[in-house]
Amino acid sequence: MKARTIMGTQNIIAIYANDKKGLLSQILNHFNKRDYQIGCLNVSRTDIQDIVLITVEVVIPAKELKTILRKLENIVEVYRALAWDAKIVPLNKIGFYRVSLQLLGDSLWSLLQKHGATITKILDDSLMIQKIGDDDSLTDLYNQLDGKHLLGFCKSGLIAQQSMLQLDQFFIPAGESQPAHEPAYAPC
Repeated sequence: MKARTIMGTQNIIAIYANDKKGLLSQILNHFNKRDYQIGCLNVSRTDIQDIVLITVEVVIPAKELKTILRKLENIVEVYRALAWDAKIVPLNKIGFYRVSLQLLGDSLWSLLQKHGATITKILDDSLMIQKIGDDDSLTDLYNQLDGKHLLGFCKSGLIAQQSMLQLDQFFIPAGESQPAHEPAYAPC
């Protein structure tokens, strides 16, 4: 069966919720029912006991965004669900590159310095390189390392900095407006 293609904008959705068994399944069910394409998913603990921040990078049609946020907030454990356009609020990711030890030399050091990447581990036959950045910067480094010496690559999502709510904003009901000091591109 051919999957349908959803046309929409890339969004970053931040969900603050109680950390309960089955929560992630309920959240993903809302995205899967409509065949929304999830690019990245991250679950992080917060400094508030038993509260997690779930960050989802997903393609959703603009006309359906408010509906999905409302449905997410109808899940008992969810306190807040906020969304940002991914073009305005980039989601930094972390890229891991495994390269052959033969690549170690002045040209690799220059490349790492140019891209702000670091060597995190030296193994018997390879190096682990780590870089934090947006998809374009991770891809750029990948393209420059690509070849017989690139042994592996993966990337993982991090937190969108704008999703870090202050405690006084945490419990504002979804229908109420945000404080005036919030940026213009703040939650939809």
